[in-house]
Amino acid sequence: MILIVYILVTLVIIYCISLIFYIIGNLKKVQILQHNQLEPISVIVAVKNGELSLPNILTDLENQDYEGKVEFIIVDDQSIDNSKKIIQEFENKNPQFKYISSTKGNSKLNFKKKAIDAGIKNTNYNILLFTDVDCRLPNTWITSMAKSFNLEVDYVIGVSKVDVNNNNLISLFQKIDLMMLFYVSRGMCNLNTPFASIGQNQAYRKQLYQKVGFLDIVESIQGDDTLFLQLCVKHNIKVVFNDNSQSFVSSRIENKFWPFIKQRIRWAADLKVMWNYNKKLFIISLSTFISNMIILLLFLDCFIFKVFNYLDILYLLFLIKLILELLLYLIGSLKLKLKTNLFSFLYWFVLEIPYVVFMGIGSFFSTWIGWKQEK
Repeated sequence: MILIVYILVTLVIIYCISLIFYIIGNLKKVQILQHNQLEPISVIVAVKNGELSLPNILTDLENQDYEGKVEFIIVDDQSIDNSKKIIQEFENKNPQFKYISSTKGNSKLNFKKKAIDAGIKNTNYNILLFTDVDCRLPNTWITSMAKSFNLEVDYVIGVSKVDVNNNNLISLFQKIDLMMLFYVSRGMCNLNTPFASIGQNQAYRKQLYQKVGFLDIVESIQGDDTLFLQLCVKHNIKVVFNDNSQSFVSSRIENKFWPFIKQRIRWAADLKVMWNYNKKLFIISLSTFISNMIILLLFLDCFIFKVFNYLDILYLLFLIKLILELLLYLIGSLKLKLKTNLFSFLYWFVLEIPYVVFMGIGSFFSTWIGWKQEK
């Protein structure tokens, strides 16, 4: 029993120290040497039943202000709606667009990774940019991401944000949660320990993919961003975080509970298997889960079951967590020039505790969810 207590205390300490490191990383000044040469760019978008979003993303791509060579590889992952027809209509109007079927991907791969593999195989250029069909792009997106690729850079982590224009509680939580995830990603990247990326906005070199590939993460539902990044980091690559707001993409706004939860469970599934790829990140993820679970259990013990033996510990943990995460929120928002809202943060902060516990448990059921209704 004493050993278990020591382990739990150690994990809580690791969690607090990790928050301090996130803050330090965001305070650290990192200057990316901009690359102004107009390198040829290949943009890859995997699509599965995306007929409602396709016209928007394809129009956003068509309106990019990039003056260099660019091609748009739109991969249809066996959609059963009008996705194929919409893509081919754009392809007929604009030779920069290319329709590709995911069936051309490696047969050993599945889900989104197979579609991404098919897209990469049919690219003509070395620098690959990725986004999702449900995202919206500023017309400066390609230009800003491309400038991050100086001769030393192999991988660029971009930002995805949620532009909430309503009072929906799900989308408000989604907005702050996504902001905090990127502040963590930015902080660790600035400390030369890249933790996470997102398929909605990232870029890397084609030869890097050819060297690493997805075969080592074939069992993962997603794996095309954070897990793939961890595989790449083992090859001593240079990873940078793009702070430029001209590169920020807008994520799909989730207004309903279950679609949001399914997305986050898929993300959490990558962390569940992280031990095999980055033990440090796995331990930090575990410490995050355990720390929030302890706070939740202490809260239930004190305020539901009226057992107040550990009330002081609950208050202490809650206060430390609040101070550190609030600092991360304020500093990260300042560095990325994103607006802050204290009430929105406090709303997220309170719900984050049961949310983290629920996501950790839910990650074990991720195979029931799949990707875009594909089990």
